[in-house]
Amino acid sequence: MPIPPLSSRLVLSLALLGVGACAPEQAPAAQPAAVRPPVETHPAVVAAETSVVPARTPLVAQQGDTGTTHRVTPKLPALTEAEQQIADGVVFAPRMTERFLVASRKKRLLVDVGRVDLAKLDAEQLATLRRVSARTGPFNGVTHLRVRGSWGEETDSIVGYDVWNGRAVAVLAASPATDSLLKKNASLVGVATRAVASTDSVEAPAAPVKQAGAATSTTPMPVVCVRDSLVPQMQLRVTAVRDSLQRWVTDSLHSPFIRFAKATTVRGEAALGCFGAWRAVVVVTSRTPGFEWNEERALLVAPDGMVQTARLRDLRLRAHESLLAFDADGDGIDELSTRGLATRMGAQSILKLDPATRRFARFASGFAWETR
Repeated sequence: MPIPPLSSRLVLSLALLGVGACAPEQAPAAQPAAVRPPVETHPAVVAAETSVVPARTPLVAQQGDTGTTHRVTPKLPALTEAEQQIADGVVFAPRMTERFLVASRKKRLLVDVGRVDLAKLDAEQLATLRRVSARTGPFNGVTHLRVRGSWGEETDSIVGYDVWNGRAVAVLAASPATDSLLKKNASLVGVATRAVASTDSVEAPAAPVKQAGAATSTTPMPVVCVRDSLVPQMQLRVTAVRDSLQRWVTDSLHSPFIRFAKATTVRGEAALGCFGAWRAVVVVTSRTPGFEWNEERALLVAPDGMVQTARLRDLRLRAHESLLAFDADGDGIDELSTRGLATRMGAQSILKLDPATRRFARFASGFAWETR
């Protein structure tokens, strides 16, 4: 019977074909040593990459910390509806302001703290404005101010708030000596800063004690500037410099418009004080009444009579008069107090001198006024 041998052969051939087909797939598995070396390098690369991840994690944590809130100034108290209406019409000086202008007005010592953009106030509205100034003004929580003025230095307390010529002001309780000057209607001007309780009692450092046998001849002694004493020759020199500069401005500086020639006025003033290496400053301005044209020149006069040019930079204020010198920051160099003028406006301004550049820049300003 031929059929059984044929079927057995067929089954045997199919089995051999199946084994031959599976042989190529099993060949890689039969050679693990040739394939494993590149596979074993992958964990090393992954480990190197994972070792960099911890170095980046602090950056993520730091970015999360920046979202925390840090309050620098205390939260302002809530206002009533009537107080809020008054507060909307007052522009106080920024809280980061460090220097405030002090001036005498009607026998009172006032500090300019902001601008009042309100019409005529009745008694009730004025009382509300005083409360708003005390609660939301720049002196919220401040009771004393350190004042350096043309009459000296003192620490005064704030006794109340008021309005003066469109300005929100703080009223100071002056010392007896200053109060006597106010009663005489003396013109006082100064700069006020917040008095810190921890530094009010700090005294000036004592002078170093000289050791016995120490050589002092090689150390030059600083020149002491006495503000209230000038030799007559120096005063005559300052007057001559002022007149000469005023004559030069009159002859050399002219408006390009002929119609302003007759309306131009020239004014010269001088202030005596301690301006570093100089003892006086002379300022001459030439301007029209409406400030359609304006020129200003300044000179510094040394103790030996030599003069050097100076510059006055006071933002919008383009002309300066009513000069007065006093030390507003206690550094030994006087600041220049002026009445600054511009187109339909003016303000009391204090300028600080930079001895290196001979330039006066704004140090403090206040009691501004405008005309419509």
